[in-house]
Amino acid sequence: APSTVLQWVEIAPEGFTFALKAPRLITHEKRLVDCQAETRAYLDVLRSLGSLAAPGFLQFPAQFTRARDGRALAAYLDWLAGELHGLRLAVEVRAPDLMTEAFARFLAERAMSLVVVERTGTPDHFDAWQTAAPTQTAASAGAPFLFVRIIGNDRDPLPNDRDLQRPQDEILDTWARRIADQLDAGIETFVYMHNPFEGHSPASVRRLLERVAPLHSLPAWSPPPHIPKEQDQSGQLPLF
Repeated sequence: APSTVLQWVEIAPEGFTFALKAPRLITHEKRLVDCQAETRAYLDVLRSLGSLAAPGFLQFPAQFTRARDGRALAAYLDWLAGELHGLRLAVEVRAPDLMTEAFARFLAERAMSLVVVERTGTPDHFDAWQTAAPTQTAASAGAPFLFVRIIGNDRDPLPNDRDLQRPQDEILDTWARRIADQLDAGIETFVYMHNPFEGHSPASVRRLLERVAPLHSLPAWSPPPHIPKEQDQSGQLPLF
């Protein structure tokens, strides 16, 4: 709701950004068909965040494939490129026939970026993103950016999400080097950690930052933790 977004803008600490996922109505239910109005409404919410807007992203199900949905996808992305007007958008696909360098280039040519996903049992396709990224600049479509979701083994749930339970040092080392390299190159990088990766995403974020810091100087940003005592009148827990 617009009132909720306004609350976010007013209370978010300096340096915080929001990555808003497009509604499932667009990607899963309508599968990009006759959803221009819903898409414009989503883009309007992104714009209302102003400087607090990280790249938004579209997330497609594994059943959304190039073979079945390729024409609708191409037509939609061609249309969407003309609606961005400076907004940054990333696209996450799960079908193997879309997780390709060719699709990463297709997105880059339209000022969008392929979401890079670290998930157990699935290639992360960082190389495809990296190869395509210069295309975005060459096409004068805006500066490239890296959007990463570190998920881990979400098919093997852990007992809880309160503790570090399965350390992934090698994977964190790899991502620290990749992130530092992109930051050194001036590429803005957005990384989102999920609990299945090691069991407790805040701890995993700290562990990743500890590895990036010696490779690339990072600004200090450590907001005080806040545990809400009760819900507000809207029924939604406060974020900060």
